[in-house]
Amino acid sequence: MESYKCFSNETCYFMNIYTALGLCFLPSIVCFACFSTVFKVKVPALLFAALFGLIAVLPITFFQFYFSMFFKVHEAVSSRGQLFHLFLKALLFNGLIEEMFKMIFIVLLPTKKMRLKKFFLTVLFFGLVIGSFESAVYMLNYIQSASGKGAVLLYDVIYKRFITSDIIHMSCAGMCGLFIWSIRKRQIDIFAVIFAVLIHGVFDFFVTAGGTSYWLSFVAVLFALIECRVRYVKQTNEDESVAAENETIIVFQQNEDSGEKRKKMDPSIVGISPTKPKDFDGESKVEKKSKKNHDTDKTQEAQLVRKSKKK
Repeated sequence: MESYKCFSNETCYFMNIYTALGLCFLPSIVCFACFSTVFKVKVPALLFAALFGLIAVLPITFFQFYFSMFFKVHEAVSSRGQLFHLFLKALLFNGLIEEMFKMIFIVLLPTKKMRLKKFFLTVLFFGLVIGSFESAVYMLNYIQSASGKGAVLLYDVIYKRFITSDIIHMSCAGMCGLFIWSIRKRQIDIFAVIFAVLIHGVFDFFVTAGGTSYWLSFVAVLFALIECRVRYVKQTNEDESVAAENETIIVFQQNEDSGEKRKKMDPSIVGISPTKPKDFDGESKVEKKSKKNHDTDKTQEAQLVRKSKKK
């Protein structure tokens, strides 16, 4: 009975791990199916986004771990301004470092031939994959206390990350992607990346501070969604205005070309003949010469008629 009970506990333990891991990646799986079927985003682009999302977690984790030792020293030496150190740590670790590596891997995505909508969806999926892997890392940290009470705590953390962290990663990755898009189109929107770094840093500051300030993280999530939407609409309007200007220029050039062709095909449009230059009296030299020859012919015929009458 004891061995069976131990086996049953181990089985439940591993089932909890696999279930938690599945829940961590559930949003990414759902978005992959939705983006590929509903919005017709190419599956290879989404697979590359998932792969780069996995790879991006490695340098992000390394740099965060490396710089965390520096901040631990300062927190131990100075007890004043702990909130400032906490905010600076969140801004540099979760804001600057993560968004910097996101932009590096977004540039490497095969999205140069995509339109803005599909590019934006691919970048959102890339950010969601990073959030899913980050949730898995946090889950593995909590898994050590996976008793009955710990499992409830574990799922509570995962569900909260569904609502907050995954959305933050998606929105901030979307703003970083729009910044890269604006650079490609030579309409640089620097505020997109600035807001991505600030919102991500502020969000993690509220989450790390805990207590009542944790609920302020939901305000940061809402602001991230609004700002991401605003930046997307702004970029869409700019692209449409540029496309309209280019279309106007093309139509104008086509009208000019068609006008020149008409002038070459129909000389009467200009009022002169390119092969028969006109004199000041409005008649060409060829016309004058033909008229003169015609008059001489008439006079010769008249003389012949007179001679015939005299005979």
